[in-house]
Amino acid sequence: MATFRKLPSGKWQARVSKEGKEFSIGTFRTKKEAEIEAAKYEERIYYGQTLNDRNMLFDEVTTDWLEHKKANVKESTFIQIEVIVRNHILPTFGHKKIMTVRRNEIKRWISKFGELDENAKEKYSFGSRLKYLSVMKSILHYAVHELEVLEKNPADKLKVPVQDSVAVQKEDEVKYFSLEELNQLLDFMKTYKHQRFPEYQLYYMLMLFLSKTGLRISEALALRWEDINGDKIIIDKQTSRDYNNKVKLTTLKNAASYRTIKIDQDLLRELKKFKLKQKELILGNARFRKNEDGIIFHNYNGHYLTPSIIRETIQDYCKKAGVEYKGTHVFRHTHAVLLIESGASLKYVSNRLGHKTIKTTADTYLDITEKIEEDELQKFASYTKR
Repeated sequence: MATFRKLPSGKWQARVSKEGKEFSIGTFRTKKEAEIEAAKYEERIYYGQTLNDRNMLFDEVTTDWLEHKKANVKESTFIQIEVIVRNHILPTFGHKKIMTVRRNEIKRWISKFGELDENAKEKYSFGSRLKYLSVMKSILHYAVHELEVLEKNPADKLKVPVQDSVAVQKEDEVKYFSLEELNQLLDFMKTYKHQRFPEYQLYYMLMLFLSKTGLRISEALALRWEDINGDKIIIDKQTSRDYNNKVKLTTLKNAASYRTIKIDQDLLRELKKFKLKQKELILGNARFRKNEDGIIFHNYNGHYLTPSIIRETIQDYCKKAGVEYKGTHVFRHTHAVLLIESGASLKYVSNRLGHKTIKTTADTYLDITEKIEEDELQKFASYTKR
């Protein structure tokens, strides 16, 4: 038989008995809520169901959830999730009992990431905040449906607050180079001489390659010379970094990412010249080292390039070339847009990029495809006009 008592705070505590021992199942705003909750617990006791500890700490629930995720997601994905949990969720909620986490606390927590810094810019991007809230929801969903220590998810249907819809729209906008901008950047890189090894045009080759193939940077950095067969490139791996920032090769994003694509003769000629220059430097200069994996894009030390170094370097080159820096993913988007503008079908673009479905391609480049369709329709209207 459940017992209830009113606490000095005005809330009601409910206690139930199991095997002669009475224990608390929590405190509630009203006696009615306490009675409803106690009835649920007594029903579970009657049917022999497990009663999990409602006093579990959020940190304990998260540890259990992480073990579950580790067995069900890619290692690279798990590393990203673990970093979000460790740096952005546990500092606020780790010490709290899972049952005491309230909806308004979660709202305040996610809103803080959108506050403006001294430069009047949001501390964390809208995309980052979406990820943080998604992980938080998943942890609480696990607490409800797997551990059964919560009756409902306090983060259910919560959304990331939008400070400025125009700014968010701009952030989500697909960024790409026009053909003129791309050519301006590549022309600059073609003539740019690196101080240490002026003849080793690593970043010119990387930018040209990305803009001509549409590969993700992680895919390009994992490519070996042996992956090029004639005018075809086999894409079947990507780079990622472990906790110690050590590079490793991992599986691709999804099944559609495994693909073989053709490259044009201009790119093939540039790759052959680059390979020849790489070999000359390895054989003729003791300071220029060979990469043991035979990768295409390595620095003079023979090491894999890191995403952070690539971002900083390309940003610097864009500034020198007089071209707006639009991130490292810009080359993939540029390749897709130029393909679409040249008349390539969405199906072809989707397969070449390794998208899971053609809908992903259509949704990503919706504005571009709509403009092209409108232009084509205008051509038809002009042609058929009487």
